[in-house]
Amino acid sequence: MKRLALLGALLVSAMTAPSAIAAPQLGGSMPDKPMDNLTMIYSTDPALQCYNTARAGADLKYGLEHCNTAVLDPMMNYRAETFVNRGIIRYDLGDHSGALNDFNNALEYNPALGDAYLNQALVLVAEKRPAEAMAAINQGIALGATNLQVAYYSRAMIADDAGHYAQAYRDYRQALKIKPDYGPAQRQLERFKVVPKGTATQ
Repeated sequence: MKRLALLGALLVSAMTAPSAIAAPQLGGSMPDKPMDNLTMIYSTDPALQCYNTARAGADLKYGLEHCNTAVLDPMMNYRAETFVNRGIIRYDLGDHSGALNDFNNALEYNPALGDAYLNQALVLVAEKRPAEAMAAINQGIALGATNLQVAYYSRAMIADDAGHYAQAYRDYRQALKIKPDYGPAQRQLERFKVVPKGTATQ
């Protein structure tokens, strides 16, 4: 299954990373050296775990549980971004309708989140809904989605399938301009042969 574009707006550095905290005995002061009777307490941020799962594409059900916890937390920041990350996980699990619902929820919280439109578009492409996908891609591009090379590549694929080869060629080239080592666009451009206008082709 084609992986969706990971939401880059959710910065790991802005989240609370899993940490180990030493808890001293009641009534005592924190010692300078480790003590045998200290208990290690581990804290996991569910939004960060949701992000990590969306990024890695592994342990999807485990990650989905953390996403569910995160979006229900009234104090949680990055709510729109977390809905996008949960949508990516749902898509990877084969739940297209759930993924689209999450991307729509993300846009309700942040209508300017270009990544939500881009991921929405990639699901619509998989659903064989090219007109809706194209509209979502264009909106994502206009809003400055994080992975613009994916946006232009996806738009090129839609144009390619429709037989609009000049438009597809331009968008494949634009994807490579944004990310020169972007393999999918490189491979597609190898199919094209550019000749001067009016030149007969064999």
